[in-house]
Amino acid sequence: MAHATLIFSRHGESQWNVDNRFTGWVDVDLSAKGLGEAKSAGSLLKSEGIKVDMAFTSYLKRAIKTCDLALEAADQLFVPVTKSWRLNERMYGALTGLDKKETVKKHGADQVQVWRRSFDIPPPDIEESSEFNPAKERKYAALNKADIPKTECLKDTIARVMPFWEETIAPALKSGKTVFVAAHGNSIRAILKFLEGISDNDITGLEIPTGRPLMYKLDKDLKPLSCSEAIEPLKFGKYLGNLDEIRAAAEAVKNQTKVAAPAGGAEDSKIMSVKAREIFDSRGNPTVEVDLCTTKALFRAAVPSGASTGIYEALELRDGDKTRLLGKGVLKAVSNVNEILAPKLVGLDVTDQAKIDKLMVEEIDGSKNEWGWSKSKVGANAILAVSMAVCRAGAAASSMPLYQYIAKIAGKPTDKFVMPVPSFNVINGGSHAGNRLACQEFMILPVGAGSFKEAMVIGAEVYHNLKSVIKKKYGQDACNVGDEGGFAPNVQDNNEALDVLMEAIAKSGHSEKVKIGTDVAASEFYTAEKKHYDLDFKNPSSPAEMKKSATQLAEYYKAWLDKYPFVSIEDPFDQDDWDAYKHFMSEVGQRVQIVGDDLLVTNPTRVKKALEVGACNALLLKVNQIGSITEAIEAATMSQNAGWGVMVSHRSGETEDSFIADLVVGLRTGQIKTGAPCRSERLAKYNQLLRIEEELGSLASFAGTSFRNPK
Repeated sequence: MAHATLIFSRHGESQWNVDNRFTGWVDVDLSAKGLGEAKSAGSLLKSEGIKVDMAFTSYLKRAIKTCDLALEAADQLFVPVTKSWRLNERMYGALTGLDKKETVKKHGADQVQVWRRSFDIPPPDIEESSEFNPAKERKYAALNKADIPKTECLKDTIARVMPFWEETIAPALKSGKTVFVAAHGNSIRAILKFLEGISDNDITGLEIPTGRPLMYKLDKDLKPLSCSEAIEPLKFGKYLGNLDEIRAAAEAVKNQTKVAAPAGGAEDSKIMSVKAREIFDSRGNPTVEVDLCTTKALFRAAVPSGASTGIYEALELRDGDKTRLLGKGVLKAVSNVNEILAPKLVGLDVTDQAKIDKLMVEEIDGSKNEWGWSKSKVGANAILAVSMAVCRAGAAASSMPLYQYIAKIAGKPTDKFVMPVPSFNVINGGSHAGNRLACQEFMILPVGAGSFKEAMVIGAEVYHNLKSVIKKKYGQDACNVGDEGGFAPNVQDNNEALDVLMEAIAKSGHSEKVKIGTDVAASEFYTAEKKHYDLDFKNPSSPAEMKKSATQLAEYYKAWLDKYPFVSIEDPFDQDDWDAYKHFMSEVGQRVQIVGDDLLVTNPTRVKKALEVGACNALLLKVNQIGSITEAIEAATMSQNAGWGVMVSHRSGETEDSFIADLVVGLRTGQIKTGAPCRSERLAKYNQLLRIEEELGSLASFAGTSFRNPK
């Protein structure tokens, strides 16, 4: 009969686990995945009905946070926690901070294996001057200098850990307590050697995966009770959770120092097959979906499509057969994936995102125009679907959440993230609506929120108050929603729509926290021959006073800025009216974000021209405008390096694919627009962002008022 219960959990994945570096006593934080693992460990404790009496952890924050997060997820944050340096990870000496695989290449696999896992042969001592020397750290100031190791083998680690076991942990267990120990691979290995009676030779081969609780039932003498679910070489310990996943995680730990074969990479990152199909988007139009298979799993991606598209966008390939789906079919694009792209991609490594994108864009397709690679042969919709699926597969092969993997390949920080301000499209006009409203979108940005979740709450409350205001003013029929979930009331001009929106914001009680943005989409009502903009273009009898020159239109916008709390204006002029953009930037560029959508079409070449001209100060990032993830990252990075804002965006024809939610977090752009808080294809993105924020916890900050240049 069990007298006491002991649960171990190796800390969740750390940032240096991701980077595959020897960590030891370096105080590295948890990765985004590690945060999730720690919480999952606690959820498993809760589901098993385990009531912890006391917990022990090390002096290192990756273990401390794992302990706290696990107890919080188990609803047991009140449990007393004792920290001890004796539970620290093994000290890796001169190996500390080195890349494991690079160390293997330099010293050979056999030598590194001896240093890494030999029972009684430690690595060389850490140098006194090393930035990773723990003797320099305040947390160890009270220790005798002789107790701070310069290097350790497993035998040394056992000698350090076991006194704490005997003097502190064991007495608690003998009194019948349930004890939780959140520590490190080698400090846990030290105790398991004693509990399991594992030999000196065999203990070095015991792999302990991150964030998986390992439970022991002990008798009064602290002898472990037998367990039929133990995974060899263990005989008594039971891992909580899916045993197949735990075996795979343990195998991954074993492979940390294995150098991949130079051709093709690891087997689970090789493309085995690529298959495309025609599906339907949120407007009932066909689009392309791709399934990409590795030996590890299937990865799926679907591309969106715009209603109002810039003439400089990469080519979205349509069939043009008017007898089928009004000519909008994408069977040609599907065929191009299956017959042209797929055969060339099988066997490639999904972690080579840039290489694969370049192969598809420049070599297989190869079509160009004055603005770069046009994708007119294979189709941007075909290439992008594959590119997105490759990115998802690359994240899985790298054991990272998609947003963290995007951050990695974009050269962004992978240990801290920024949650975006949502820009909710709540009133529709232009080509998206049947009213007389010239502007395509009026948006609300809850910049005063303290988190993304609060921003969602504010957005939803303003949205529902807007519905109430519109119903009262224009009737029930005016509450029907458009393609992106916004309302399209029968307003007569832009100012009337803004007044309705301001009334709803005030009624919601969030006036201090909400700002306004607009997507004018001015190319839709520009007449090149007459060089004027018709603000009543949907009226066949549009009066002369509604037709404005670029200078007059700029004054019209400036009057808005004086009257309403605008922070962002998108596409205020035609996509070729560079002079108008330059003039407007010189007038108001310091006051408001001027976003290029049709102007820039997420094209690095057009971004470069806009920088030279001084045309705008922000990019609207739409991955399907350019047609590959690599080029989209290039455009975003170029813009950010210039001090611009970057707003990640959906399209009017969307799918349930939530890729852009991970994209905006990975690229740290600080702002996203993906429709109203309505319609499931829009909420798919917003809800994914809620999950990401929850998963990241303290590793994420909210962009808020700094959304244009988040820190």
